Amino acid sequence: MREKSESFVRYVLRSQTRTTVLRAISNGQRSVKALLEHGSASKSAVYNALSNLENHGLVYNSQSKQWYLTGSGSLVVNFLHRQQRMEELIKTDQTYWQSHDVTVLPHSFQFDLSELVSGSIIRATDTQPSRAVHEVENRFEATTSADVVAPTYDQRQWSALLDRCESCRLVIAEAVLSALRNDGGPISGSIEDLGIRVADVTFELAVTDDCLLLSLPLLDGSYDVQTVFIAETERARTWGTNLFEQVWADAGRVDDFPGSLRTNSELRSS
Repeated sequence: MREKSESFVRYVLRSQTRTTVLRAISNGQRSVKALLEHGSASKSAVYNALSNLENHGLVYNSQSKQWYLTGSGSLVVNFLHRQQRMEELIKTDQTYWQSHDVTVLPHSFQFDLSELVSGSIIRATDTQPSRAVHEVENRFEATTSADVVAPTYDQRQWSALLDRCESCRLVIAEAVLSALRNDGGPISGSIEDLGIRVADVTFELAVTDDCLLLSLPLLDGSYDVQTVFIAETERARTWGTNLFEQVWADAGRVDDFPGSLRTNSELRSS
């Protein structure tokens, strides 16, 4: 019996049979026969799990003798599914997720990091110390559209992006704004035509035509140039786009900050 103070999720997870049965019903195994074939539990264990889940309002038995999830049951299954995907994400590279600070992301996006489970970490090596940096440059060179959040300024990466980007929006840290104003290097592309806003950001994000790039700081707050997280699924890109839109909406206009952003021609002539 579930204790009054115990959560529904914890109650389900305390029993492997309850967990298996609830997930199986969600996946379409709705008869007792199908549930028995799906798992390794005994007939009595399955009946006991169904009875307990029904008593707690998580499943119900239809007139056709088929089992279905209630609204509460669906919410619990969704939580379990998200939990499983989050565990899969951590297992893709435990070293990375242990050493990087996810709390720099808005809380709701931390909760939805499971959307990135298909991605992978590109990491610098002794023989390829610039591997992560080059990967970002290559991705920028291959795109014509990008939404970028940038806490630091790397002239090579910016050149790779601005050379080809036809539609770009940038949310940059004040330090990057200062670099764009004062750097006399050959930054090509039409900077004056870009959409630029300024915010206090500590993570790097880019959503391009075909991928998501994410770089989180280390736990001590320092910027990590040795790694970059890359995902190419539509779910990952949607997660990145939604994150960018929130940062963009909260960011300030360039005009709100002292000084003026120098144009392309001014950068080339300095």
